[in-house]
Amino acid sequence: MSKSVATIMSIVLVVLGSVIAFNFLNKAQDDTNLDLISLNNINNTASYLWVDKKQDETTFYLSAIDMEIIEGNSNPYFEMAFNIKDIENNTYSTNGFDFSTNIGSFSQNKLKVCYNDLDGNDEIEVKLKVNTDIVDEGNYFLDVDLRNGSFDVVEINNGVALRLVLEVNEKPALLKVWINIFLVILVLFLGMWFLLLKKTYYPTFSKKGQLNISEPEASTIFLNKNARKLVIGNKIKEKNNFFTKLFFGEIQYEFQSSNHSVIIKPYKDWKTKKVLYKVSCKGNTNSEIINAESYMKHLDKYKLRTNEEVISFEYFNIKHY
Repeated sequence: MSKSVATIMSIVLVVLGSVIAFNFLNKAQDDTNLDLISLNNINNTASYLWVDKKQDETTFYLSAIDMEIIEGNSNPYFEMAFNIKDIENNTYSTNGFDFSTNIGSFSQNKLKVCYNDLDGNDEIEVKLKVNTDIVDEGNYFLDVDLRNGSFDVVEINNGVALRLVLEVNEKPALLKVWINIFLVILVLFLGMWFLLLKKTYYPTFSKKGQLNISEPEASTIFLNKNARKLVIGNKIKEKNNFFTKLFFGEIQYEFQSSNHSVIIKPYKDWKTKKVLYKVSCKGNTNSEIINAESYMKHLDKYKLRTNEEVISFEYFNIKHY
């Protein structure tokens, strides 16, 4: 697989994973699909780190209210209760449901409005907040129970209904969503890097091999299959700490007491897709080779010369004929 193809594939997978993570982390309740009057959703935001909790509210109106003066009572009143039920029609505690109004007063879920409170108005605004520290996320019914008084309620939210539907959500703070998305992207990127891109951009001596040294004295250097580079001599300095080893691969150092500047490095041939090795000389180091190719071939003989210092070796690897 070429570097460009591997990079494009990794970017696509990271973007796709990020979109899926955002939709999952920012998901609200499913729609009830009930043919009832639906109030605007309650979309609270949870607290996170230095971000405070935010409470949303929904507003609805009791319209076309008509109260009659009762003889002997100059200030009659009516009461109305909003009974809470869950989606399975079970009665739900009113704890955590905070009602308020511009006319009259609430005691928990019960609204009391006197004739004088109306002062000629025929519409009452009701606001509702839900404390999601107490109330579970989900869909709820608000059943309107007309308790006491002589009055007519013609409309609720511009439609005749005595049951309202409320969707309650507590979404995570946007900061938390973005931090989690960043962590997802980081994990996806690291996964793509270590599983795909690292081997593409920094291949190692996966085909192994060895250098049979004949000069200055007989010895053998075995290529480390986990190394991405072999440095001969002390003139080339590269970082080889924990992080570079982890993300890019190890560097193998040999003949560090000599003044040579030689790098043997694996690369992936774009035609054959094979991992091959090549020798690069830097600075004052020159290379003499018999049967030279663009890559190191099995039984190739090399002589590395820097001033009066000479290193001679034969490359042995039957996988590189």
